[in-house]
Amino acid sequence: MAIAPYLKPCVAWVTAWWKSKRQTGYMWRLTRTSSVWRLTRMYTALLMLVVGILLWVLYQLSIGQLSRSQDQQLGQLIQQQSLLAKELNSQDFISQFLLQAEQSRQFVLAFDNGQTTYGRLDAIPKRLAQCPALKRFPVYNYNKIRLYSGCVQTLEGGRLMVASDDEALFDLREHFIQASIVALSLALVLGIVTGWFFSAQVLRRVNSINRIAQQVEAGELSARVVLSPRNDEFDHMATHINKMLAQVEHSFDAIAGVTDAIAHDLRTPLGRLRLRLEQALLDSEQQAVSPEQLGSMLQELDGILATFSSMLELTRLEHQQQSSFSEVELEQIAEDAVELIQPLCAERQQTVSLHVEQACYLKGDATLLFRAVYNLLENASKYAGEKAQIQLSVKANGFAMSDNGPGIPEAELDKVFQRLYRLESSRNSPGYGLGLPLVRAIVRLHGGEIKLQNQQPGLHVVVKLT
Repeated sequence: MAIAPYLKPCVAWVTAWWKSKRQTGYMWRLTRTSSVWRLTRMYTALLMLVVGILLWVLYQLSIGQLSRSQDQQLGQLIQQQSLLAKELNSQDFISQFLLQAEQSRQFVLAFDNGQTTYGRLDAIPKRLAQCPALKRFPVYNYNKIRLYSGCVQTLEGGRLMVASDDEALFDLREHFIQASIVALSLALVLGIVTGWFFSAQVLRRVNSINRIAQQVEAGELSARVVLSPRNDEFDHMATHINKMLAQVEHSFDAIAGVTDAIAHDLRTPLGRLRLRLEQALLDSEQQAVSPEQLGSMLQELDGILATFSSMLELTRLEHQQQSSFSEVELEQIAEDAVELIQPLCAERQQTVSLHVEQACYLKGDATLLFRAVYNLLENASKYAGEKAQIQLSVKANGFAMSDNGPGIPEAELDKVFQRLYRLESSRNSPGYGLGLPLVRAIVRLHGGEIKLQNQQPGLHVVVKLT
């Protein structure tokens, strides 16, 4: 009674809170749209289904088996009495029936021949169904009332009633049902609690990935998914996402670098071209433009167009497929590249040699591979200096090239593969910084990789092809 004054206000507050949430649609959206709730409901339903199946199997193996055994014994007893009623005369049947009814403790037997009722009951209860249908009725026995289930079978000379004391079985069934309700309730609570916990754990990882995606969408390309020490499937997915984000960030940086390089490197030739056009315009008022002026302007335009053509070709190579590849011999390609570069090296008093360590055969595009080898030889000849020594080596899995020039600063080894990137020391040399990016695109198209190493003096280039 002391709890009642406090219970009523609490119930009223909970009811008002629930109605307010129902009116705003909060609870409906929560239970309908939340992935945690959906997973929790699925997990709880599955757990209760498993528990229900286990309880049903347990019931069938215990109480159900007892009930079926009792019904089977009841049917055998009815069949036995029916056979005896046919084979014995009335007096003998009644004698054996009284003996069996007195000895039976599990079953209650009664026989009514129309005049007298024999057995453990004074009279056969009314409204009993015909066997095998059973109906419950009370019996006053041993100073207490007990419930029996029985039926009536018509025999020769009268009616037979057979009943069994199933009150203990009924109590056992009631206890089992109560225990089942408790077990299902516990399974429901356990399913909701554990389902919520595990679902929240899983969705916490998903939400962390969503937050990183939102940060990237907002422009924070350096955001990365945090890895856990469990190294599970989410960590594997996070690793691939981080690699993808790193590639996206690198692509954005490369685009920004290309834009800056275009603005920096093409501004000079475009400025010179504009000055020459302006001078030609002024000269045209006095005299015709000379062929030398036109040729110089065309040369500037050709250089700019060549740069953009190389950039478009580089983009095409980065997205090209290997469908047109055929069997090629790398040694023959290297010999052709060395033969073509020989006159240029001779002008600079450079020596170039070819060393074949092992024959290399692979699937590829001979024209593109020739271009990659020649570009590397041309870069070596351009930047190694006068009287440099250049060596090209063919190996079983690719080729390598070495020179004894100044090399490349360690901080610049990765940057030289960016489009239009040029070292400060080579700004005055012809070219627009697309040679090495083209070489790397060709090597990657063939499933290989290229590495630059300083060997002091000189540069060592290793190309591995598959």
